[in-house]
Amino acid sequence: MKIVSLLILAFLACKNPRCQELRVTTSFESGSARVLGIDNATQTIRIIPAGDPKRGMPNWWNLRIDSINSNKPVFLEVLSSGELVQGGPSGNLRKLPPDWTWPDRAAYSTDGKIWKHTPAGIREGNYMRYRIEPGSSTLWIAWGPPFTPTDAAAFIQHLTQKHPFMKAFTLAQSREGRNVPALKISEGSKPDLQRPAIWVQARQHAWEVGGSWVAVGLAEWLAGEDKEAVWLRRYADIYIIPLMDVDHVATGDGGKHALPHDHNRDWAPTPHWPEVAASQQYIRRLAEEGRMNIFLDLHNPAPGNKVQTMYVLDKTYMGKEAFPRQERFIELLKEEFGKIKQHRNGPKPSVATPEELVSEAWVLENANPNTIGFCIETPWNAPKSTTAGYRAVGESLGRVMGKLLYTL
Repeated sequence: MKIVSLLILAFLACKNPRCQELRVTTSFESGSARVLGIDNATQTIRIIPAGDPKRGMPNWWNLRIDSINSNKPVFLEVLSSGELVQGGPSGNLRKLPPDWTWPDRAAYSTDGKIWKHTPAGIREGNYMRYRIEPGSSTLWIAWGPPFTPTDAAAFIQHLTQKHPFMKAFTLAQSREGRNVPALKISEGSKPDLQRPAIWVQARQHAWEVGGSWVAVGLAEWLAGEDKEAVWLRRYADIYIIPLMDVDHVATGDGGKHALPHDHNRDWAPTPHWPEVAASQQYIRRLAEEGRMNIFLDLHNPAPGNKVQTMYVLDKTYMGKEAFPRQERFIELLKEEFGKIKQHRNGPKPSVATPEELVSEAWVLENANPNTIGFCIETPWNAPKSTTAGYRAVGESLGRVMGKLLYTL
């Protein structure tokens, strides 16, 4: 213990008495990091994620550094938490693998708004080391480009003020009293009851920030003048919820495997999370009107997955008209993305399992005979896992949905 204390003191010591003292803060929305040491002379900061394992996988980190010497590089060393977390539906505890905490490239910003990739990090022992040339006295560094409840509300407000065919609404109020911002897109005089409905939601797992940016890209495309986007918003009603798990995002927690269970394991008759219950109510109403058509749940996959991925339920989960539409949707995805990865579920079990509590299974069982639904996972650990790259995926998903509906 004495040796460890001395090492920490040595790491904290500034070798140059005139060097600037870096200041690190996480006291902002979605901030999360526990500082283990600061070397002011080399501008090196060592952290560990600060998320509560009871509130999900503690792999998310997000911090701001002030008083930087902008002429020198900043080094961030990230240790994996090593915390025990629930291991999926079984609830067994397991140690969180470090790859979930160490993106190949971190995200950084000099204004907290525009995010770029760092160069590839370097693994050294039990930590990942990122180097950033700041060019600024203040720097934000995060696991990925953050998208907070405040960002969601501001984004939706911006769109609705600019485009009259976009309407803001509040899906629900969370257990901790936060609003869940949502957006409805519908243009023209065609009555709602004659429009097929599309429901797109993101971030049932708080740390999977790429899902929010994909939803942003979809909404931006639908707001534009691309003829396919104009046709789709005039033909259908599109609902977009860019951030479901507002509480765990706001507090900088991981969300996935949170207690008593995360949002994507909550699609039961009496959900724990108010935003899940509200989504069910909306989708049931759309199904009662006979127009619940497409459901997409946006996620990020495991660290090693580098291609666009989807979870596909067996035809035993869906109405008789849905299966050919599902297969057509997959073909259109292949045309749009090239290579995609499919996880095909087996037939629906006779005895209820945790798999039946996920969102797409619930939707297919409670919607219309032609309703299709997918979990869509966009890679987060690749060179294109940027705000621009995620947005491009959202646009592509919009084109696929438009082509599916246009060819019917």
